[in-house]
Amino acid sequence: MSKKKRKTNFAMQATILAAASIISKLIGMIYNIPFANLLEEEGNGYYGMAQTVYYLILLIATFSIPQAVSKIMAEKIEKGEYRNVKRIFDVSMLYVLIVGIIASGITFFGAPGFVSPSAVISLRVLAPTVFLSGFLSVYRGYFQAYGNMVPTSISQVVEQIFNAVFSISMAVLFMHIATASGKEEYRQMYGAAGGTVGTGVAVLSGLIYMMILFNREKSDLNERMAADSTGKLMSYKEAFKLLLMIATPIIFSSFIYNINGTLDMKMFYAIMESKGFNEKTYGAQYGLYSRYYLVLANIPIAMAAAVASTIIPRVSAAHGVKDMDGCKQSISKAIQLTMILTIPCAVGFMILGRPIISMLYPSLSKASTSKAAGLLLYGGIAIIFYGFSSVLNGVLQGVGKVNFPVLSSSIALVFHVVLLYILLKYTDIGIVSFIIATLLYVLIIVVMNYWKVKQYIGYKIEWQSSIFMPLFAAVMVGAVSWLFYKLMYIILSNVARAYVCNAISTVIAIIVAAGTYIVCLLKFGGYTEEMLLAFPKGATVAKLARKFKLIK
Repeated sequence: MSKKKRKTNFAMQATILAAASIISKLIGMIYNIPFANLLEEEGNGYYGMAQTVYYLILLIATFSIPQAVSKIMAEKIEKGEYRNVKRIFDVSMLYVLIVGIIASGITFFGAPGFVSPSAVISLRVLAPTVFLSGFLSVYRGYFQAYGNMVPTSISQVVEQIFNAVFSISMAVLFMHIATASGKEEYRQMYGAAGGTVGTGVAVLSGLIYMMILFNREKSDLNERMAADSTGKLMSYKEAFKLLLMIATPIIFSSFIYNINGTLDMKMFYAIMESKGFNEKTYGAQYGLYSRYYLVLANIPIAMAAAVASTIIPRVSAAHGVKDMDGCKQSISKAIQLTMILTIPCAVGFMILGRPIISMLYPSLSKASTSKAAGLLLYGGIAIIFYGFSSVLNGVLQGVGKVNFPVLSSSIALVFHVVLLYILLKYTDIGIVSFIIATLLYVLIIVVMNYWKVKQYIGYKIEWQSSIFMPLFAAVMVGAVSWLFYKLMYIILSNVARAYVCNAISTVIAIIVAAGTYIVCLLKFGGYTEEMLLAFPKGATVAKLARKFKLIK
């Protein structure tokens, strides 16, 4: 594959996966509105607690599998060793079987030690989901190794649809069971447990879809294996050892990179209890952070993670054949795409945080709405750095420097924990402490990882096109969106109720912001027709851009 084609394919696949992440997160955000309002602040606290621990266990057990599998397979595919591709697939399946049994057992039997009593049932319901997730990860890694992000993208959307339907329906059913059995005081606890059923059904649906797709692709793999003339076939022991060598550092890196969420929760609960707050009070406060702020913040963060997943096999394949220019081109495109996606989202949350929260969660009190909006305001910068760090982690994993993210995450975690303890213990800012400590955490990771990428590959950020132009366009858009919001609110305030007025004004402001951002980015970003053609539907975009004289 030529460098030009590789670059074009990368941009297209990364955009496809990012688009799927947007769609799935939007579905998640939409269903989360009635779901969060149904559980109320108390139930959201229990649900958020169980999900936090679940994601941490999932990260340790299966998160590294798609990256490790895609990295190893991409190198073998580049060399034409298709029999080894199948060998690695088989070994990966055995690996997730073993790890899945252990991890699901820890989830079920260790639940009382991980979460408060009210969230134990919610976490235990997620134990089978942990087991199934590993197999889904292997299938995703297989397709990603070929640079095909479509199966992963579709499976994400399928999962989210099933999650939406079953989370709400099971929450309603479980809450009805609590009421019917005379346990009205446990309605929120039962509702949170019912909601976690949706997560399991979602993973199962994604797994079934990927299994069907893989079975259709089997004949192609068999043909490639038959045509494999390299004469190299790894033993099962060699394949297993290679998988462990790649996966283990990624596991540690992912664990340290994400354990701060669990540590935050445990530390927050312990310190709030020591200050005399009861479980319902601090549980509701944590729910504002985990179920309102994080749900929104994870939309751009997931897009960045999608780009990072795409870059690992690309960089790994280029690095495997010593194509350093190919590495740099992929990194440049990934960072540029990540910043184009995350910066406007972050600025939008900072500017329109309160209207967005009020529109999505009308059941929240004014005080809770203000706190959730404040988290979006303070946390916008952290979202941008999270996007940056996701790509840099992917780059280091792709070039084989899998141990360095462990080091940078470990150092950052120490500073994060110390700062968070001080803020929680000796100030009254509460959940805002999470935002401040997280910003320091991710900033340290970005600085250290960028230094390593620059040192090892010689890559330097293209500041103007990757950072300054998206930031400039986003700031312009922020001002325009706020003015449109205020203008529409004034116009509608005399003819509509407060909620309807806010909702319409917010939606219009977001639509105007999106259009303005695209125009500003094309007009001032220095984009050429060739650059636009690298993206899906690039010909259509380029044609429109030429018509309105937005590109050179």
